[in-house]
Formats: sequence, structure tokens, C-alpha cells
Amino acid sequence: MIWLMAALLLSGCVTVKIPKYIQDASPYKKRFYASFEETLNAARQALGDEGWRISEMANPAVFEQSQVVSPDTKQIVIFTEARQTPFIFSSRYMTVNVFLRNADDGTDVEVRYASVTPMLFKNANNYKNDSVVNKILNRISELLEK
Repeated sequence: MIWLMAALLLSGCVTVKIPKYIQDASPYKKRFYASFEETLNAARQALGDEGWRISEMANPAVFEQSQVVSPDTKQIVIFTEARQTPFIFSSRYMTVNVFLRNADDGTDVEVRYASVTPMLFKNANNYKNDSVVNKILNRISELLEK
């Protein structure tokens, strides 16, 4: 009877809301000394190489009213689809936003990471993952050096 109760408690459906837009809780920033178009192409390829599927691209001004940039500044945000990593009794859902902004001497790239792990009564949110983000930034750098 105890095993049956434990199985019922640990099984079931969990609805997890994964945000499309990630606020700047712990952004990773890097400047690349390449044109905006080259950096955008490298970022798209780097995300694909690292297993992230792009769901949408948009102007960041739609989501961030506090960012003050001139109207002629090129900028874009890349949204990825959520990835699921299964655990024993749960799963972790991860997503990434990549912001690109044209700078005087290159392109500023900002990567924001978010993960949600559903728990019994509450979801655990995390906004840092150095290894995932560094792989993306390093791959962009490699692609721009070619």
C-alpha cells in the first residue's frame, strides 16, 4: 500500500511554463569585432551546432522598454525552443535568448539562459549555466575566425 501511494505521489502530469523572453537576471556578454550580419549568421549556426533550435527572431525593443538605443542601431533577439533533460523523477527544461546589438567597433552579443525544474510543490528556476553559454559563445568566436 505504501508503494502504491508513493507511486501515485511521484507520477502524474506537471504543467511547466517556459518563458520565451528571459529577463536579464544573469546575462553573459561578449563583444565580437565583426559586422552585425556576420555575427548574426555565426550565432544562428552556433546555436544549431550546439543543439538549439531557433523558434523565432524579433526586435528586442518589443520586450525591453528600458534599453535606450538609437533608432538606426541594428539589433535582434533570437529565441530558442525549450530543451528537455530527463531526470529520475522529473525533467529540466532549458531555453536560451541571444541578443545582438550593433556597436561602433563590432557587435555586442548577450546570451541569457533559463532553466525550470518542476518540483513537487514549486518549480526551481535557474538563470546561470556557464558551460552551456560558454559553448555557444566559443562556437560563435570559432565561426567568426574562419
